[in-house]
Amino acid sequence: MRKISIILGLIFAVLVVILSVLPLYKLSFIPAILALAFGLLAFFKSKNNQQSTHVIQVVFLITIIALSLATYKSIFSVKEVGDTKELKQLEQQRQEEAKEELEDLIIID
Repeated sequence: MRKISIILGLIFAVLVVILSVLPLYKLSFIPAILALAFGLLAFFKSKNNQQSTHVIQVVFLITIIALSLATYKSIFSVKEVGDTKELKQLEQQRQEEAKEELEDLIIID
């Protein structure tokens, strides 16, 4: 049970790192919770059997670093929406220019 928990913790920790770097950083919180849960399970199993916890500490470290990166991105990323009136005016202006260019063309049969 301890080895399975460590392996699953490592897999989820790597998944958290990958998702926290991608634009899908908001999805990285779900595997982070799973990585921490499996890490805690493995930690308590190791403490009961008095085994080494170095790999489990790596799982916690990787997960915490990736979580801090995802949290930073979620707090400080700003998404601005442009003024739609200006965009509509620009689109209408381009359509008028396109119509004028089409009117200026002479079609020869």
